[in-house]
Amino acid sequence: MRIILVDDDMASLRLLTGFCSLIPDVTVAGSFSNAEDAFRFASTWLPDAAILDIIMPVQDGITLADRLYEINPNILIFFTTSSEQHALSAFRRRAVSYITKPYNFSDIFDALERAKMLCTPKQIHIRVRTFGHFDIFVNGTLLTFPRQKCKELLAFFIDRRSGAVSAEQIIDALWEERCYDSTVRAYFHVVLRDLKKTLKQAGIESLLICSRNQNAINPSLLDCDYYRFLDGDISAIHEFNDEYMVDYSWAEPTVAMLMKKKQEFVQ
Repeated sequence: MRIILVDDDMASLRLLTGFCSLIPDVTVAGSFSNAEDAFRFASTWLPDAAILDIIMPVQDGITLADRLYEINPNILIFFTTSSEQHALSAFRRRAVSYITKPYNFSDIFDALERAKMLCTPKQIHIRVRTFGHFDIFVNGTLLTFPRQKCKELLAFFIDRRSGAVSAEQIIDALWEERCYDSTVRAYFHVVLRDLKKTLKQAGIESLLICSRNQNAINPSLLDCDYYRFLDGDISAIHEFNDEYMVDYSWAEPTVAMLMKKKQEFVQ
């Protein structure tokens, strides 16, 4: 479980960081003395949980919690404070726990053990439709994307099944009209970041596997018509009507391959 810590009092922040560092399966992703730095970090890295001091200058912990929920509705929020007068406001923000200062290691340990149980992955069903238009459904709900290139990037990974692809290969397919330069590379990394964020918010971040310059998806997590076709599933073969990811030109070789395989099956 990745957690961020926010407290404007440096002594409290050092103590809290030390406590959290001693707890198994908890990684302190970042410690911050102000809300704005914490929010900027969380917007990119999407931590699983946050321990926030309520009373801070400029922006208090409750306001920060509201902003964190906007970028990650599933984040687990803990509040710390030397006063109990804000307890009601804290719990109205769906806080997991309200920790009163001065706290000790046992207080933090108990709170984070509860958080780890809440972070236990739930069974999620991911269904992917590639015949016709490409769409992905998480527990029956259509997954939406902040930009079309995020959706196309995921489609490209799925087309490659378990094969890893580099940034150069991705750019060559998705931005075939663009020169491979620093501008298009930067845009690719923005799209990849937004895709990771979308998958994280949907609880399926494990679908994407990224290692240095190699990227792939884990096909074992998907119920995909294309994969079922390749595995010889009769119903999937009948579902294919010569259309596959129709919005993407790079998918045309796969269409030809599927048409040939279907013809072989018919014969």
